[in-house]
Amino acid sequence: MVLYLIGLGLADEQDITLKGLEAVRSCSKVYLESYTSILHVDDAVARMEALYGRPITLAHRETVELEADDILTAASTGHVAFLVVGDPLSATTHSDLIIRARTFRTPVPVRIIHNASITTALGSSGLAGYNFGQTVSIPFWTEDWKPDSWLFRIGENSHIGLHTLCLSDIKVREQSIEDMSRGVLRYQPPRYMLIPQLISQLLAAAQTHRVDYLDPDKTLAIALCRMGADDAPHRRGEKIVAGTLAELLQCTEPDAAQQAQYEKDDAQYEEENPMASEKDMEARREARFVQRALDYWGEP
Repeated sequence: MVLYLIGLGLADEQDITLKGLEAVRSCSKVYLESYTSILHVDDAVARMEALYGRPITLAHRETVELEADDILTAASTGHVAFLVVGDPLSATTHSDLIIRARTFRTPVPVRIIHNASITTALGSSGLAGYNFGQTVSIPFWTEDWKPDSWLFRIGENSHIGLHTLCLSDIKVREQSIEDMSRGVLRYQPPRYMLIPQLISQLLAAAQTHRVDYLDPDKTLAIALCRMGADDAPHRRGEKIVAGTLAELLQCTEPDAAQQAQYEKDDAQYEEENPMASEKDMEARREARFVQRALDYWGEP
């Protein structure tokens, strides 16, 4: 009996390798890890079930962290597949499951089936993978939590002439701090960090720490979106844009006509809602910012 960790590749259900597909079809139980990345199709699970010929169970973070024994128990009596978008070992996220399998009460053999990931697809940027240093993940900031240790990894890479791959955050089935403090089990809507949000946090951290290696007008960057995806009727394919950080931000700035319309709409809103707070107005501005980002960059 085997626990398969199978990479799905980057875009959709068809990116699985033939070896991976054969393994999935041999399994009595199939899990899809759904908290570190997503496929670029809206009905991914249904499409995967149709092609792979197996029912698929979504594995959320708590499934893997709190119910790993259930996965391993199933793998003790039959083949089990654990599907991961990209490559299953491109990060250390799933190493714990492998260690648990090998130290389970009845050790479970583990087989890894690799696939493409963003670390290989970044070659489409024109930059050589050999010239990249440490990869960093940029998490969503909150009012009270603004981690920026990644900034210094970027600095270390820059100091020795290496590029940095910055991965944007993804929030799936996350609880708010308020709900957790009240003991309320309620999940927030999924959130995916957009290119201008990532760049804004880069520049904010650089300004806070007064570093010179992230300059909005001098630092060059390449934005990679939906790598490996094809254009579809309701979803765009991959998008690659290069420029300075300031130029990439400018892609989603409102033009004069849009700004004038925003001001007119806000004035009308405040007239109709005299009790509107600054927080309400900020929420309106944020919603417009997100919509402009989606219009230009497309859905994540």
